[in-house]
Amino acid sequence: MIIAGGYDKSRKGMIDMEFSTFKKLAFKRRTIRRFTPEPVSTNILKDLVDLGRIAPAGGNSQAVEYIIVNREDMREKLFPLLRWAASLPPDMRTPEEGRRPMAYIIVLLNTEIKKGGDHDVGAAVENILLGATSVGLGACWMGAIDRKKIRTLLNVPKTHDVKHVISIGYPDEESVMEVYDDSFKYWKDDGGRMHVPKRELDGVILKIVD
Repeated sequence: MIIAGGYDKSRKGMIDMEFSTFKKLAFKRRTIRRFTPEPVSTNILKDLVDLGRIAPAGGNSQAVEYIIVNREDMREKLFPLLRWAASLPPDMRTPEEGRRPMAYIIVLLNTEIKKGGDHDVGAAVENILLGATSVGLGACWMGAIDRKKIRTLLNVPKTHDVKHVISIGYPDEESVMEVYDDSFKYWKDDGGRMHVPKRELDGVILKIVD
């Protein structure tokens, strides 16, 4: 019996094709910080959370939980509690009015189930980011946030740690990868395109034992 998601040697050609498609998606995913005013469906946001839900978790503990924010007045209250793009000059960091996120997913950890859990959170967030890219959305995974004020604003229970915010919307900027050259700092060109240095494959493989 073949379990969904398992490797099936008889379908090798299809598996290869699926990997190629996935690789294109992974390379397409970039951090986006400027968005169009087009609304994002709450159903799409729930679908993205569903991808986070099925991500791997240590001990299958499944302690990662979420708050979806898609109402305009709450978006406006949440926006000032986020800090943007520290590598850029101050006047380029924060999205301008009319180009701000149209939805947010707040990532929480239920400490009654598990304490710590950063690996679980990371796996869930990456699933959400890839899912967003697959439906034409842009997203920004944010850790520079005012957790105390977010807890108060959204009435987050004391049993839950506020871990991250994912800002979401339809992209209104372009971001491209550059070959790493002595600096990890991302930068914007005169046309507003973001350039993000990435180390090359041979540089991150320390050793191959085969």
